[in-house]
Amino acid sequence: MKPAVLAACTLMLNQLPAVAQTDAPGPAALVDALNGTFGKHAGKRASHAKGFCARGDFIPAAKAAQFAHSPFFAQSKVDALLRFSIGGGNPGVSDKSRSVRGLSMRLTGGGETYDLLLISEPVFFAATPASFVSFLEARVSDPITKKPDPAKIAAHNARYPDGKNQPALLAAHAAPASYASTPYFSTNAFVFENASGARQHARIVAEPAAGTHYLTDEEEQTMSDTFLEQELAQRLAAKPVEFTFYAQLPAPGDALNDSSQHWQGTDRVTLGTLRVTSLAGADACDGIVFMPVTLPAAVTPSDDPILRARAPAYAISLGRRSQ
Repeated sequence: MKPAVLAACTLMLNQLPAVAQTDAPGPAALVDALNGTFGKHAGKRASHAKGFCARGDFIPAAKAAQFAHSPFFAQSKVDALLRFSIGGGNPGVSDKSRSVRGLSMRLTGGGETYDLLLISEPVFFAATPASFVSFLEARVSDPITKKPDPAKIAAHNARYPDGKNQPALLAAHAAPASYASTPYFSTNAFVFENASGARQHARIVAEPAAGTHYLTDEEEQTMSDTFLEQELAQRLAAKPVEFTFYAQLPAPGDALNDSSQHWQGTDRVTLGTLRVTSLAGADACDGIVFMPVTLPAAVTPSDDPILRARAPAYAISLGRRSQ
C-alpha cells in the first residue's frame, strides 16, 4: 500500500467513534463477505463498485439551522461532490439490474464537512453486521449452477428475517429509469440537535424534482446495460438535476437503530435542495471514501450497529483497493 494511502486509512480509523467490543463480525469480515460474493476487482470499491462522479451544490433551507444548529446549515450554499452508483461489488453489473442505486456526496461549507450516503430504497438489507455477512454468504454463486442456492437464502431469511425486507421492495418494481428520477434514503438514523440542545432522531430522504420513474417492460428489453451515465449527462445539458432533502421524523414505535425496518413516520423537516450541475472525471471522487460518520457539529450517529460498522469497513476497503 502506498504510504499516503496507509496514512489516510490510519487517520480515518483513529477518528472513528468507539464501538463496543462484541462477538459481531469485525469490519474486515464485512469487506471479506462482499469480496466473497462479488469477487475482488483491482482498484474498485468492495461495495457500489460501478459508478461515476458529479458536481453540484447544496442550498440549505431557510429554517434548517433551527433543526440542526450548525454553521453548515447556516450557509447560503455549499459545494457538493457526488457519486452515483449501483449496489453490489460487480463493476460490470447492468444498469438495468434490480438492485439499489446509490447517491453519495461530500458537502463542504461553513468550515464543516458533511458526508451523506443514500440508497434508492428506504431500508437496508441487514440490521446487524452478523446479518450483513450472512446475507452475502447466502448469495455466493454455486460453482455448478452459477447462481445462488435458494436453500441457503431461505435459511438466512429464517435466521435473520430482516434480510427479506429490501429484496421484497426491489422485486416490486423495475430498475430506476434515471439516477435523477429515484428517491434516496439514508436508512440509518442520525441525531440532530437544535439551538436549545433538544435532540431528535431522523433519517434523511431525498425526493427527486423529476418524480419517480422506473423502466418500462420495453425499456428493460431495449436499453443498454450502460445507459445511466449518458442519460444523466443529457439531462444536465438542459438544466441542473434537483432533489429536495428532508429529515424524516420517526413515528412512535419506529426502530431508531435498525436500518432494515421501514419507518412509518410522516412528519419531516426540509433541510435543503441539492442541485447536480455537471458530471466529473473519475479522478474527482474515486480516491475519496465517503464516510457516514463525517458529520457537521449538530449531527451525531445513532447507535445503529450497521452505521457504526460501516465507516471502519470503508477504511479497510480503501486500503485494499489501493494496494
